[in-house]
Amino acid sequence: MYFCLRSSIEKMKSETTNIIIAEDHEIFREGLKMVLGKMKELNIVAEVSDGFELLEVLKKINTHIILLDIEICGTQGFESIKKIQKTYPDIKIIVLTMFNDNEVLSKIAKTGVHCFLPKNSEKKIIKRAIHLVIEGKLFFPLHFNEYSNNLNFTAMKTTKILIVDDDIDVITVIETILSKKGYEVITAMNKEEGMKKIREENPDLAILDVMMTTHYEGFELAKEITEDPELKNMPVLMQTSIEVLITTRPDVQEMAREFRKNPGFKDLHVLLVKDIITGKAGIDYLSEKGKTVWFPVDGFVAKPVDPGKILPEIEKVLTARKN
Repeated sequence: MYFCLRSSIEKMKSETTNIIIAEDHEIFREGLKMVLGKMKELNIVAEVSDGFELLEVLKKINTHIILLDIEICGTQGFESIKKIQKTYPDIKIIVLTMFNDNEVLSKIAKTGVHCFLPKNSEKKIIKRAIHLVIEGKLFFPLHFNEYSNNLNFTAMKTTKILIVDDDIDVITVIETILSKKGYEVITAMNKEEGMKKIREENPDLAILDVMMTTHYEGFELAKEITEDPELKNMPVLMQTSIEVLITTRPDVQEMAREFRKNPGFKDLHVLLVKDIITGKAGIDYLSEKGKTVWFPVDGFVAKPVDPGKILPEIEKVLTARKN
């Protein structure tokens, strides 16, 4: 039996999340500690290797999340979960399991835990799960979806976001912001690579740089997406340092045509237009042949990247598409 209580609990910062590791295998427990130790928002307040010890520790420590190996509780594992939920309803439980049997997974999910993960999960999956659970969301990995038809819960699909930009620094910044929020990030640095990733990964949203290697590459990729019958339902946000022309008219394409009549806009390569009331947006650009080409997009995000703006815009677009 193993039990360790951290001595510095009183010194914890109020913004940290207190987590208990309930795991009886020392090597696996040490691995979890290494993963969680890199997450600054977490404070490991205790480690236990027995279900009874877990219940005793919970009486003494303010806990937010339990990372629970359901096998440590033996045949009483499910009863232990019920006791914790009844006595400490605000504590979130992430179950770790070696089971892959449909019946057992169904039983785990029906307990109402916030998440269950196979014990061989990758580090990034464990981190993503914890981030989402902290936010009050459910997380069940995609490869468990095959069981979801038999479960009384909704399996959360991890949202994939593709970033296409020829600036590695910009990619790194956005990837860091989105990964911390639990998104799975896919990256590409040009049109060809971006389309390849779209075909292979089937992302839920694409964020495309307006100006990449050529003036037209970002637009051409967006246009291909919006005109492809298989891809047109995928939301597209254009990232730009170019000023977006704001209107209060829902017919943004017609508004772009009117802007083009103005001598100040006539010869611009790109016009980005958005109606601030309906949220409708689109791009009008001069092709290499000198003709204007129009296509709709779901919105724009500004450069330099501002987490306070890009995250709400992403959530808004994803929610709108779901509805």
